[in-house]
Amino acid sequence: MASSALRLACYSGLILFFELAFIRYTSAYVRVFGFYLNFVLIATFLGMGVGLLQAHRASALKWMAPATMVMITGAVGYFSAARIAVPNDQHEFLWGIFDSASSSGQMIPMVLAVTALFALSALFFVPLGALMGAEFRKLPPLRAYTFDIVGSLCGIGIFAALSATRQSPITWFAIGSLVWMLASRGDWRYSLTLALSGLAMVTIATWTEGTRPEHWSPYYRINVTKVDDRLRIAVNGSLHQFALDLDSARAMRNEYTAVARPAYLRPYQFAARLDTVMVLGAGSGNDVALLLHSGAKYIDAVEIDPTIADIGKTSHVQQPYSDPRVHLHINDARAFLRQTPQKYDAIIFGTLDSQTLLSGMSSVRLDNYVYTVEAMQSARERLKPDGTLIMYHMSSVRYIAAKIYQMLGQAFGAPPRVYYEFDYLFNYTFVAGYGARGALPPANAPWLTQQVTLPHDDWPYLYLSSRVVPAHYIAALIGVIVVTLLMLGIGASDVLRRGFDGPMFFMGAGFLLVETKSVTEMSLLFGSTWTVNLLVFTSILVMVLCANLLVERRRPLPLPWLFGGLFGALVLAYLIPVSQLLWMPIGAQWIAGGLMVALPVLFAALIFSTLLSRRADATQALAYNLLGAIVGGVLEYSSMAFGIKALYVIALITYLAAFALSRREKLAVA
Repeated sequence: MASSALRLACYSGLILFFELAFIRYTSAYVRVFGFYLNFVLIATFLGMGVGLLQAHRASALKWMAPATMVMITGAVGYFSAARIAVPNDQHEFLWGIFDSASSSGQMIPMVLAVTALFALSALFFVPLGALMGAEFRKLPPLRAYTFDIVGSLCGIGIFAALSATRQSPITWFAIGSLVWMLASRGDWRYSLTLALSGLAMVTIATWTEGTRPEHWSPYYRINVTKVDDRLRIAVNGSLHQFALDLDSARAMRNEYTAVARPAYLRPYQFAARLDTVMVLGAGSGNDVALLLHSGAKYIDAVEIDPTIADIGKTSHVQQPYSDPRVHLHINDARAFLRQTPQKYDAIIFGTLDSQTLLSGMSSVRLDNYVYTVEAMQSARERLKPDGTLIMYHMSSVRYIAAKIYQMLGQAFGAPPRVYYEFDYLFNYTFVAGYGARGALPPANAPWLTQQVTLPHDDWPYLYLSSRVVPAHYIAALIGVIVVTLLMLGIGASDVLRRGFDGPMFFMGAGFLLVETKSVTEMSLLFGSTWTVNLLVFTSILVMVLCANLLVERRRPLPLPWLFGGLFGALVLAYLIPVSQLLWMPIGAQWIAGGLMVALPVLFAALIFSTLLSRRADATQALAYNLLGAIVGGVLEYSSMAFGIKALYVIALITYLAAFALSRREKLAVA
């Protein structure tokens, strides 16, 4: 029994480890997949669910693993070099996908590429799910679930350590393959096959990486190349920024910097002073270097990506981060705005355009909470009475610029000053606060006053034109549904015919929605950094573990009471906007925010463990729970139309369905 528990924990940890690895790996090399990160999460649930339903065939299904290990890395390598046709969706701007000059060959539809990667990812997790299910059946249900969660926590911990030390996929796949081999050491033929397929994965990953030096941050694959006398910094294959030599004498000798330097400096003339300055999105240090040259005495430079900041430290020709007047903070811009007690003469918003999502569970982008009305109001509060806000932005479509223009106008009570002209790093410069005194509506950009839907914390979608789910997501989701039905029909139809576990299915859908909402809320409260996301995921798993141990060791509470607590917690979380917590002291935010997130998770976990303890086939029940989570993952995209808070309403509906079906079960038994 002890060996089964250990193997169960290993397989569970491997599932979460490879899930996190594929989320990073696919988006790093297949640029379009960066906007579909939660498809890997959905694929994990699908593969695990099918594998659990076929746990009795684990000894046969496990031989799928070596082939799928090679296939998924090979597919990523293929699509990374292919020309993927991105649909021109009028409802959303997909930043950075245009950078495909090195690609050649026939155009591949984006939906086809995304669906293929989803299907391969799902197939990869089928054997792991079957192996986990085979061990799960050898233990009492709740004890097995305990080791399942412990293994997941270990998987998160190992991958977090690799991310913190900025390891590459070569290391990820080598470690994952080694752990899998150790878990299979009783079967030398299988272990040898895993070793060979792991070696193939590492070889393909090495080939995909190519000869260019790469840096891996917790957010991006970063390439740095020298272009003339400037450094080109690309993330996940797309241009992100240039590290420029903006020295007053040298800048005029180069055509590029001769244009960029005055464009950066132009808004400074409207600031009353530049003694104390905050730079949000400091990047490699261009803004910081110019502020130092302009006489700034104190600069708080905020950059979310530690690797990009390190590139600025070591490679920027002017070495701005080595100046004692500069204080570098590796943090989320929105979080730092709220946490600092300092007041500033000027706040500079660099070009914070993100090229990745907040997490693998959400459709919210990394920078979305920086560009909301509430964020602009928070920036205004951090300015001195005569302080000035300066924002640079590359708005590639006009409605994005109109949103920023109107958000600043609403937050500051007056329209900002604006410059509209093309520069390589930004094409709009907005000046709000003291520097906008007497500004007139821009005659050369009348589209800035067009009617737009302004981003707020509950709908933080700067890059969406309006409250709508863009067509390319709908097409991709249809592909996901088709693959799901095919895999269930081919791989699990015999088991599905035995009966439908409705309560566990709807509990899975509701929990995924609550978990997604928890990640976004905690990101808003405490920052969108990868460490905050890691802490939230870990906290949720620890809470689920504690709930499971409580149900295992003590007599569980009646289900109607637990569902009543769950419904009350969801209603409370819905009625109290997270934005109201932002104005509380930081300690109170932790307590109130933690309770809002913890209570729904706690009650849902208690209900799940109670239901699991009553199942004759706990493996099948867990499979239905995972299949329900697929529905939750699809429903998450509704937040683009209805807002983040609406996820609580949808979760409440799914939990009501679970409650009704569990009551019907009780009546049937009676």
